[in-house]
Amino acid sequence: MGALWIRALGPLEVIADGVQVPVSSRNLRIVLECLALRANSVVAADVLAEVLWDGHPPAHPGPQLQVYVANLRNLLEPNRRKGVASRRLASRPGGYLLAVGDDELDLLQFRAHLASGERAVEAGELASGAVSLRQALDLFVCPAFPDLADIEVLAPDLEEVGEARLDAYQDLFDVELALGRHANVVGELQRLVSQHPFRERLWASLVLALYRSDRQADALAACRTARKTFAAELGIDPGTRLRELEALVLRQDASLGPPVVNEDRRARHRLDNVPAPLTPMVGRDSELGEVCSLYSSEGCRLVTVTGAGGAGKTRLAMAAAARLGERMPDGAGWVNLSPLTQVGQVPGAITAALGLEAPAGEDPLKIASRFLQARRLLLVLDNFEHLEDAWPVVLDLLTAAPELRILTTSRRRLGLRPEHEFELAPLELPPLDPPLPLRRLQEVPAMKLLLSRGKAVRPRFTVDPGNAAVLTRLCHRLDGLPLAIELAAAQLRQMSEHDLLAHLEASLAALPAAFRDLPDRQRTLTATMEWSYQLLADAERLLFCHLGVFANDPTTEAIDAVRGPLPFGAPSTEELLSALAGHSLLRCYTDQSGRRRVSLLQSIREFARDRLAMLPAQPEVRRRQAEYYLALAEALCPLLWGPDQVDAFRLLKADEPDLRAALLWAAGPDGSENVALGLVGQLWHYWELTGDVAEQCGIALKLLDGTPNAPLALQGPALSGTATLCWMLGRGDQASGLHHRALQAFHDAGNDQGVAWTTMCLAVQAMQGDDAISAQRLAAGVLSMPRATPRTRVGALILLSILAYYAGDHARALELRHASVELARPIGDRWLLGIALTNLAESTQQAGNYGAAERLLVEAVTAALELDAQGQVAAFLEHLADVYVSTHRVERAIHLLSATDSYRADRGLPLYSAEQQRISSIITRARKVAGPIRFGLAWESGRGLTLRHAFKKVLEGACSTESAPGPSPGPTERYPSMPEGRDVDPAPWS
Repeated sequence: MGALWIRALGPLEVIADGVQVPVSSRNLRIVLECLALRANSVVAADVLAEVLWDGHPPAHPGPQLQVYVANLRNLLEPNRRKGVASRRLASRPGGYLLAVGDDELDLLQFRAHLASGERAVEAGELASGAVSLRQALDLFVCPAFPDLADIEVLAPDLEEVGEARLDAYQDLFDVELALGRHANVVGELQRLVSQHPFRERLWASLVLALYRSDRQADALAACRTARKTFAAELGIDPGTRLRELEALVLRQDASLGPPVVNEDRRARHRLDNVPAPLTPMVGRDSELGEVCSLYSSEGCRLVTVTGAGGAGKTRLAMAAAARLGERMPDGAGWVNLSPLTQVGQVPGAITAALGLEAPAGEDPLKIASRFLQARRLLLVLDNFEHLEDAWPVVLDLLTAAPELRILTTSRRRLGLRPEHEFELAPLELPPLDPPLPLRRLQEVPAMKLLLSRGKAVRPRFTVDPGNAAVLTRLCHRLDGLPLAIELAAAQLRQMSEHDLLAHLEASLAALPAAFRDLPDRQRTLTATMEWSYQLLADAERLLFCHLGVFANDPTTEAIDAVRGPLPFGAPSTEELLSALAGHSLLRCYTDQSGRRRVSLLQSIREFARDRLAMLPAQPEVRRRQAEYYLALAEALCPLLWGPDQVDAFRLLKADEPDLRAALLWAAGPDGSENVALGLVGQLWHYWELTGDVAEQCGIALKLLDGTPNAPLALQGPALSGTATLCWMLGRGDQASGLHHRALQAFHDAGNDQGVAWTTMCLAVQAMQGDDAISAQRLAAGVLSMPRATPRTRVGALILLSILAYYAGDHARALELRHASVELARPIGDRWLLGIALTNLAESTQQAGNYGAAERLLVEAVTAALELDAQGQVAAFLEHLADVYVSTHRVERAIHLLSATDSYRADRGLPLYSAEQQRISSIITRARKVAGPIRFGLAWESGRGLTLRHAFKKVLEGACSTESAPGPSPGPTERYPSMPEGRDVDPAPWS
């Protein structure tokens, strides 16, 4: 078919084969516009006749209509040969069809641009989406389909086109406001509001645009004008959206402020303070590509390069920063943390590296956050390991600056939710046997670096048949560590490779310093720490070695316990710690709970660990460390169920690395099975509250398999705790088997409270297995057990209420849920109360009382966040999102759903099929109400929020510019499932 262009969204225009074709006859225009309005669909001849003759067609309109169609065919296909059927305007049974593509009719092109814009916004590409929406709207030269304006039969079709245009404008304004282009749209909004005064969404966008353009008085006037217009013309008040906006404008609420502006970043000064490498990087091409590619994966904003000292983390980070900085609109910034000694110095170092000044009294972290929030750059934090407690700085920066990317180097990962770890292994080593051919040998990364650095001091140095075996052994003796290879290669100036190998075979630690421009910590691998160690007195050395057993910052009480019984007159722990601090080997500080703690740099801790391994008493030191942390868990974990749970949780969190280290040692080949079982039986609920359970579950399962004859007092709690961990990971059958074993162990040990709790857990699992009869019997049996604790009874009441709810007995469910809340409140367990409140909220919502349901859920989330129990916050927020969707506060719902989706994905937490179905249905409803543009904007905004920030945002009314609520759905519009079963199964009592 020949080239064709038809404009109908304005005065009719036809271009055929590159030539504008006049359509002078009004009847021809009417027929063509009618066919274009329903392009690629059959338009009945009767409809065309009705349109042409305004409801009074002649007795036989067919012949005249055929004449019009024939003339149009000639206009649209001027070069069509006689006798050849038209492919543009085809005859079909009962009517005619105009066949055109998206690029041949402006109406179709409008729809294509619109769909493209919606896809872009849903993908988070706001600027691209705005371009597509603007292209769609630019096609209109009103009025559209002008010759059809007065034809009544086509009024619905024309109204649909007009609505699509206004919807596109409203979507465009939402995107433009999200991009910070408020000043650019004020004029358009004022014009459209005057033309369409009953469009509340347009009024809301105008108010926001005026407010963000520093025209607060005009914004308030617009709110009041809208209210008067609605009252005078329609006799109604504006919806919730405009009413909330007016209140926010009156108090100049911070939530109305402009968002991060992203589109003009390339015009700004680029940051580029990455150090220039003094030598080329050798043998790390694939690693460089892998690090850079991590940032291409969806949602990756933080990468930590980990590895042993001397592995080349800093050098790799420099190369990655240089490559990634070229792709970032605002460049790359480098922060060297190695000179710092305190966590509090980190924000100031970042501010200085960004070229910013922090006036006296101002928080440097806030200054850096403000600078970064509107920029897209890479920030490198080099040598993080000795300042690992500064991890909140990283989270704060990522939260404040949605386009920021951070690269850290550290000897171990930071341990943050958004973190992607890249473990930098030593360089690839050549095989010892069989030897490689010389051509291939010199391309192996470790050998390639050795040859490169060797030639710097001996220009003719190379690998040949006479030294190939020696150089291969040298690479292996140096473990492929780039720093060690460079230090060794520097010695080739004064000795042969054979002598160098013999020297290193005697002692790698004796490798001398080689380069003045290396920092002291890298001139030799151990010299600096060895020097400080040799200056210590005997008692100081022994305590320093003992400190190597700790994974984190121990309390002085923990250090006392690890030292064990001391002879009379021995120096106190405080005296020895003060001496070690004087040697700059550690620092002492007081934590938030008032406990004295000791902090070592990671490199010094590793040195202490190596020295500990040389002590004959090492096994006893590790045993004392594990026993101390078991005693700590035994003292704190029972408090997690009562009013003191917040303090207990924080204390356990502070010692979490050492609790983990104690478990790993106790469960290992040289450990203590009883200590390991005790730790699992005590800590499982703490792990459940954190939501971090995968590693612990694996350890516990392996431990239980190897200890079938352990004491019953240890078996029951460990079995029941491991059952919960399995259940949280979606392993229902495995959890059920462990619960049955726990029940038997509790029976045999005479632990009636454990029996009651485990029975309740088995009732939950029966319900999840669709065995309502067994679930009902077991839960009712729990309530009849005299030794059942109040929290066990709360769990049983919740379970019975769920069974009643899904059996359709909503009155009974509501009664039981009220009872569970009343019983849970005096216990003081925020975790348990939150579950009871969430279930009561479901029944309240089902009864149509959405306000009460929201209040209950807000209380549940608040209690969980006070405890910092992230493991259940996500589920509570999803219930709250359901209420928001049901009351048409859809953007709040989308923010919560997006944040919880990111949380679950980052932690690998699965959802049961019923849960997944419920949440998917909420998302589907939210998308349907919001439409693709608003859904995409809100989802993208929620992705970068932590659960705490997402909840805070919806409570502060940051989403108060949503569409006004419509009628609330009835109970039948709920999408029931049984996720609460997961919540009420915290696992057996220990």
